[in-house]
Amino acid sequence: MPTAHRGPLTLLLILAVPLLALGWLRSGDGTAASGSRYVEAVVGVPARISPLSVRGNEVEGDLVQLIFAGLMRLGRDGTPLPDLAASWEVTPDALTYTFHLRPNLAWHDGVAVDAEDVAYTIGRIQAAEFSGSAALAAEWADVQVFVADPLTVLIRLPEPAANFLARATLGLVPRHLASQMDAPGGFDVSPFERRPVGAGPYRLASLDDERAVLERHTTYGLGMPAIARIELRFADDAAEQAALLRDGRVDAALFAEQPTEAETAALARRSNVATVVLQRHASIVLYFNNLRGPLASAPLRRAVAAAIDPTAALETAGLPRAQPGAGVIVPGSWAHTPQEVSRPPLADLWIAASVLNAPDRTKMRGDRPLAFSLVTNADPEREALAFAIAEQLRAVGVTVEVTVEPAQRVVSEYLRTGAYDMVLFGWENAPDPDPYTGWHTSQIGGAGGNVASFSDAETDALLEAARTTLDVSERRELYSLFAQRFEELGASLVVAYPQRLYASPASLHGFEPGLLFTPASRFASVHQWALDE
Repeated sequence: MPTAHRGPLTLLLILAVPLLALGWLRSGDGTAASGSRYVEAVVGVPARISPLSVRGNEVEGDLVQLIFAGLMRLGRDGTPLPDLAASWEVTPDALTYTFHLRPNLAWHDGVAVDAEDVAYTIGRIQAAEFSGSAALAAEWADVQVFVADPLTVLIRLPEPAANFLARATLGLVPRHLASQMDAPGGFDVSPFERRPVGAGPYRLASLDDERAVLERHTTYGLGMPAIARIELRFADDAAEQAALLRDGRVDAALFAEQPTEAETAALARRSNVATVVLQRHASIVLYFNNLRGPLASAPLRRAVAAAIDPTAALETAGLPRAQPGAGVIVPGSWAHTPQEVSRPPLADLWIAASVLNAPDRTKMRGDRPLAFSLVTNADPEREALAFAIAEQLRAVGVTVEVTVEPAQRVVSEYLRTGAYDMVLFGWENAPDPDPYTGWHTSQIGGAGGNVASFSDAETDALLEAARTTLDVSERRELYSLFAQRFEELGASLVVAYPQRLYASPASLHGFEPGLLFTPASRFASVHQWALDE
């Protein structure tokens, strides 16, 4: 996460814009009238707080999760659940969704939420001058919105999309504050992004360069939260975050994937803090170049994959916060089906790949030694994992040369060009688990995500069908078949699923551990949380 420097940033922001327009927000004395308080340390300082803005750091995402609400929300396994929408229907052609809003919804300023706000939010994204992410704009391009009445909105898609309900988790913004949505001339932060108003479980009560204080939204659609106030304390870095927890100034923190001494010391001192490991909706993948040299052979790819023990590699690399890979669909997702992977003995796999395995070396028939390059990004943990994998392959006679490059160069010079044998890199899944962009043949080359150049007609058919059917059970079965095919062809190897440690008060109830689709996913059930008095 980028390091944040609080004081200078605050000064620049206040000097750059009129105080009443874009300055820090503060209302009242910052104290909750009644109820409990939840205090968490986060790394970074927010600049823009809006579901339509590009996230500059994790803190902005945290605040968006707490302040805003969409038609839908994500359950712990990624299942779309109702949020501001009470119910919905979809036409038989899977093109038109009708959402019925809950009655008596209100924005944090008391103005009623209605269907026009849905249309306004989507319209802003579709506007030619939209300055948010290109990916968000692409998701809502060519979508038509019709307001039937104040509580009913129809959304028509250009084609069936199984992931649409997950996209409908987008936080809504209020049309009555449209005049605050655009930044004044010469500035790049709008008044709304500094003083956001949403319809989510918490409203922003005050914000300065040290903390954000949020108070519960008493008319939140899913019910008034039990915790009266949530306070996010801003830390410059992970060391300061751990120190805040250690010294008792906060009671919660989401730590990074790799433990630190400061974190360990903080947790050792705080007996009244509980921890839980949260799995990210992401994977660490050993990409095999399916078009290059010996790895163009599916039997050989499968043999190489079988020679790697992810559990042992993670232990050797010293990565305790990662679950060993067990397939291309992340466990914990509604789309995951546990599978027993039955592999023939490694010696049989080498034979099937036309490889002669001798005690001293492994070589292709024709006496060509089996040798590969392995590229990864310059990150201590990733490097350690790459060398652990290389050592395992060397143990079976495969020569592996590890190259470490900056992450941007790994993408531009290796993954995008195909100039590699193997690359160890991360893959970030969208909230919907659709793996189409990473493994469909159409995604090879250009800006596509199929950097392994994996091409298989049967896989393509499975992924295409899963993108259009709205039957969850059918999608799950299609993804199970895809995962089996992925394994059979040795498309690549999913080495691990990264995890993060969340520390929270031992007195906290109602927290539902689930996948981290984003770091802010830890707050998905915040309206159900309660603290022992």
